[in-house]
Amino acid sequence: MSDQKDQKGDREFSLEEILAEYGTKRTGAKVVDFPEREDAAPGGGEEEHTIRFPAQNRTASRPQPEDRPMAEIVPESVGRSIGARVHTLLRKADHFADHMYDQAEPDEAARRAEKYTPGVDKEELPGEDAPTRRPRLRVVRQRELPPDTAPGRLAALYGKGLKAQGRRARLALLLSLLAVGVSLELPFVSWAALAERVGEFGITLYQCRSLVLSGLLLLVGMVCYEIPAAGAKQLFTLRPRAESLLFLAWAFTLLDGLTAGQLDPRYTCLPYSAVTALGLAFALRGVHARRRGDRLSAKDASQVRTPYVVARDETLWSNKPTFTKAPGSSVGFGSQLQMEDGGQRAYRVAAPLLLLGSLLCALLASVGQEVPGRFLWAASACFTASGSWSALLAFGLPYRKLVERLHQVGAAMAGWTGAARCGQGGVIVSDGDLFPTGSVTVAQVKVFGSVPTEKAVGYTASMLRAMACGLTRPFHNLLRAQGAMYRDVSGLEWHEGGASGVIRGKEVLVGTAAYMHLMEIPLPAGHNIKNAVFCAIGGQLSGMFLLQYAMDGGVNPSLSALMAAGLSPVLASRDPNLIPALLEQKFKLPVDKMEFPPVGRRLELSDPELSGDGALVALLAREGLGPYCDALVGGRRLRFATRLGLVFALAGSVIGLCLTFYLTSIAAFGSLTVANFLVFMGAWLVPQVLIANWVNQF
Repeated sequence: MSDQKDQKGDREFSLEEILAEYGTKRTGAKVVDFPEREDAAPGGGEEEHTIRFPAQNRTASRPQPEDRPMAEIVPESVGRSIGARVHTLLRKADHFADHMYDQAEPDEAARRAEKYTPGVDKEELPGEDAPTRRPRLRVVRQRELPPDTAPGRLAALYGKGLKAQGRRARLALLLSLLAVGVSLELPFVSWAALAERVGEFGITLYQCRSLVLSGLLLLVGMVCYEIPAAGAKQLFTLRPRAESLLFLAWAFTLLDGLTAGQLDPRYTCLPYSAVTALGLAFALRGVHARRRGDRLSAKDASQVRTPYVVARDETLWSNKPTFTKAPGSSVGFGSQLQMEDGGQRAYRVAAPLLLLGSLLCALLASVGQEVPGRFLWAASACFTASGSWSALLAFGLPYRKLVERLHQVGAAMAGWTGAARCGQGGVIVSDGDLFPTGSVTVAQVKVFGSVPTEKAVGYTASMLRAMACGLTRPFHNLLRAQGAMYRDVSGLEWHEGGASGVIRGKEVLVGTAAYMHLMEIPLPAGHNIKNAVFCAIGGQLSGMFLLQYAMDGGVNPSLSALMAAGLSPVLASRDPNLIPALLEQKFKLPVDKMEFPPVGRRLELSDPELSGDGALVALLAREGLGPYCDALVGGRRLRFATRLGLVFALAGSVIGLCLTFYLTSIAAFGSLTVANFLVFMGAWLVPQVLIANWVNQF
């Protein structure tokens, strides 16, 4: 060390040089100085230390002042270096512990804001550090949308022949039940006596019953002509759907009945004409149910010129799907009403697979077993099992029941496309939803100082009109009653609990009692009223307007229904009084499950121009939360009911196809009877009926 001193003299060492020589060298672009320690004057007894914080950041390579000689550092071992670092960390921890509870006392303005400003919910936004999901690339073929026909004209088109179609559906069901009676061994029918009479014509009873069943099936096919015609068209255009399966089942069963006992002699298993006829009857009933629902929805949409549009925006609030309601038009409603429903879209994929599977199973059960004469029988059984009775009822039946429910409250669902958009998310609830027009009235007016009543009313009404809140209508009526006039408002600024503006060169404050306290406007004793609006002109309290809110009894159940359906109400109110505290204390609303954004976001979320940019869900003809809630909750239930019904329909088709393939391949005529077939198909229809009756029970 003496040699080192001789070479370098009394030169001081920097921190970087010390660490480079005896420790690990620091790297990095930014170095923050630790508080320096200034030793006491030498010579004196116990050593004292003073902590001195630098005035600004300095680089680590800055040399020490010349008048402060640095003591010689002699490293003894590696443990000494580690101990020094541990000592430094402990000193930092002690300093942090001493000052962790040091907080500046809040000033008067901060305490006042904390006391009188309502709490708001924080919006969840995607942060910069949040992992971004890689979008999935999907090739979607653009399909031509149906024409956007006006709802009134669309209702007239759906109404033509609707009653006749309903009568034909009932007639088809009656003929199908008659075919069931011919197919079953009923105790009150003497088939032996009938066989003797039929034998006189040279045919057997089996052949006679088969011909009668074929005739009834042919009549049912003619009565339900929409189904076979649609199925044949779909096959011709290579776009099979559920109607294609029913058409092939009808055709093969009809051929099997006409050739019964000729190609393959079997006398213990009648043709499945009754089962196929019931499938056509239920299919026509499903088509009729959807047509009735479409007509009623179009009729409701055409009865109001400027309806309220319920739309869905994907990222409007808290980066999640959000539903809004705003005045708009019926543009796009007619096009959505004519689109494919959920059942048709599902069978777009399932029908080709079921068709090929049924045909392959029929070939394997007949030609594969070296009995080609059974092909018609096997094909009839396989296609009849694949054509589920609830294929066209899965959407049509619950849709009609829901539309009838919405018709009573003045709402119109925009077809399956609108219902499919009713998923989880937020629901923007505005002033008009909780308190429609006529629900808020001015109960009392009180003027302070020498301000005329007309001036206080006029200034307050002008401010509320500029704020575009739910109090505009009641104060407009008060303005006309007092003979006052609206004034121009400039420099409108919103705050929690009220707003400020300039009218005729004077600052005007309008808001709640808490807002007046926040703006340092003193209120007289006993006037700290929560359901009132105050007005201050030029820094002086000028008027108080006591308000009376009359909430409809259906608001609370509607909010509960929204929350039970997985929808989160977002209170986007512009009325200064409508804060969670008032709604919970006065109206007992479940505000703990509602979201209350800051005032800036509430203005954006309640902007009608912003709310009408989403995807169309439904149209409303009435104000209030009831129709709004019924449209969203009903659409969500319809989507679930349709998908659940399709699960049962497709499961029944697949299981039925597997069973019929096995039974036909082993020629189990005694097991694959008409009675067993009817029980199997009817068992899969029961869940659909229960689901359809559940969709409007809310």
